[in-house]
Amino acid sequence: MTTTTTAAFSTRRFWIRAGALSLILWPIVHFSGFLTSPPGQTHEPAVFREHATLVQVSGVLLHYGAVLLVGVVLTLAWLVRDRTPRLSAIAGLVGALAAVNGSGLLVSDFYDLALAFTVPDAEAVAVTDTAQGYAGVLYGFLLPGFLLHPALIALAVAAVREGRARWWQPVLLVAGLALPFLALSESPVVQSLGPVLIAVALIPIGARLLADSSSSPIEAPVDNSRPRVDTA
Repeated sequence: MTTTTTAAFSTRRFWIRAGALSLILWPIVHFSGFLTSPPGQTHEPAVFREHATLVQVSGVLLHYGAVLLVGVVLTLAWLVRDRTPRLSAIAGLVGALAAVNGSGLLVSDFYDLALAFTVPDAEAVAVTDTAQGYAGVLYGFLLPGFLLHPALIALAVAAVREGRARWWQPVLLVAGLALPFLALSESPVVQSLGPVLIAVALIPIGARLLADSSSSPIEAPVDNSRPRVDTA
């Protein structure tokens, strides 16, 4: 008989802690990405040229924020799997795919930056508008990306029912997700308040999960001496 884990390393504990850290780190990275964003509502070539470094820093931070967001969604889905298994599966899958789509959209920042430095402004704007008008971008990236918010909110509400969150945490999450869209004409500092609200909503869940993982039991040994039944 062999064991899959030891006192020194537990696979289950590793993934629980990884999920907990994603809940803690995503709001922080998301905040940093918004704070370093160039001013303005659109990808104006002149603004991108003036703030070329910020464009790149913000794009990279928001990309890795989207990567962490996959962990956030899947961790929340895992936390609510007992009472709402269907919601856990559907919202977890939809939310994770939406986060991946959001990451893909961030590559356009670097292409817009390159256009700002290599072609006239009018031509750069025309290329960007043409690309954003493609059906593949609209239906393959933008619309699926917006499914992230309802999936994330549904999981947060389910976490309240599961006893993993308080009633005010989904409220702050909704406010944090909505604020950047309501403050499009404001500075990046104002828009960054959205991720701050998200942090207040999600970090306590991650911190509690991280603390609980320290006392969670190690998996039971696996008895390899028993014959394996092939159900295929």
